[in-house]
Amino acid sequence: MRALAPQGAPRNGILSPMENQLRPPLRRRLLARIRTLLMRRSVRGFSHVLTGNIVLTLSQAVQFIVLARTLGPIEFGKIAAVASVTAVLTPFAGMGAANVMIMRAARDPTLLQLYFGNALLNAVFTGAALTALSVFGITPFLSSSASILIMLVFCMSELIFSRIIDICWHVFISNERLHWTSIFLVAQSVSRLIAVLVFLLLNGHLASAWVWWALGSNMLVSGLLLLMTADRIGRPRFDGRLAMREFSEGVPFAVGLSAKSFYTDADKVFLARYGAVESVGTYTVAFRLAQMALVPIRAVSFAAQAKYFRAGGSGIEGTIALAMRLARPVVPLSLLIGACFYVAAPLITLIAGSQYGGSIQILRWFAGLPLLLAVQSLLGDVLSGSGNQRAAAPIQVLSAVIAGALCVILIPRIDWKGAVAASYLSQLFLIGSLYLAVSRLRRRSRTSG
Repeated sequence: MRALAPQGAPRNGILSPMENQLRPPLRRRLLARIRTLLMRRSVRGFSHVLTGNIVLTLSQAVQFIVLARTLGPIEFGKIAAVASVTAVLTPFAGMGAANVMIMRAARDPTLLQLYFGNALLNAVFTGAALTALSVFGITPFLSSSASILIMLVFCMSELIFSRIIDICWHVFISNERLHWTSIFLVAQSVSRLIAVLVFLLLNGHLASAWVWWALGSNMLVSGLLLLMTADRIGRPRFDGRLAMREFSEGVPFAVGLSAKSFYTDADKVFLARYGAVESVGTYTVAFRLAQMALVPIRAVSFAAQAKYFRAGGSGIEGTIALAMRLARPVVPLSLLIGACFYVAAPLITLIAGSQYGGSIQILRWFAGLPLLLAVQSLLGDVLSGSGNQRAAAPIQVLSAVIAGALCVILIPRIDWKGAVAASYLSQLFLIGSLYLAVSRLRRRSRTSG
């Protein structure tokens, strides 16, 4: 006797005409699946951080163009000189206190107000110390065009008030309320952009005038964001003794960030020193466009920071498992971005002008970097999330040294191709070293367990 199919089930896998009519259309089913995916907290968090970073990147690009055209080469050169100093010192303003705050609060949310307050203390004191170092220790070694007043005001803006803003949006990474992170990033970007445009409308043309606008913008936004943050999580609490004890915890984060900054920008510095003059501009344009395209990969790492620290509470196995899950979307995304580098490279002349035709080949040479950055980011997050940033920091510093040495060796011989080769080789060294560190710590964890 033939068994009856359950009511509503298709016979032989084929729907009857009536059943087929009752089935939702394919378009509706796809929209429902997409809607379900977007409702996931992790995806929404990523989209919030991605939006904030895109606005920040575009705003910085507009600011760069407007200031360069408004100030002219001489006055803009003064801003560039002090900005290069603050870029190097920024990772040490706060000494990684924001990262420590995320790590502690992600594992114990009741500590958020305390570590928020201590992070602010660190930012103010270290920022003030670095400002004094810049004014009295570094300015005398720069050209006379970089005045003490410009250095003082710009360092206050970037090393103190900008760090306070960073801490405020890091607060919402720790509790994964990432829409506030995005809002704060957009607020900072838009306020600085408005300051630039008002400066332009008022026919500003002096670097010494612009730095006051930059300082005023960051002071206003930092005060507003402090009030908004305190309103949502409570007033910050302070414990000076705890802040001193935890100071050493943040140092490896600061060292790692500084090393990243160096091996990201060292190639352009050495290319300007040892390469052909015409290569600097074409290489920089290609590099900046590549960095803008890499925003989605960085957004994934940003959005997952709290998850990494929470997973790392049970040891390195937890962060490895999380990295493996994130690798599924991140690796294909990096391959897609790399393919876009190669295919869309000719569009550079439409964006920057026909004089940057040489950037097309350079951007195509960068096509493999998104994958390397994705893998490096995943491995680095495994170590920092599991509380092993001390193991990652020396590797990152050594990678920065290798990148600089390769630039010195290769750029005089093969110009911009040497800069690209130095980037690839230093990234490969970094990935290999981080992988060995993760493997060693994993074996140790299994042995002790």
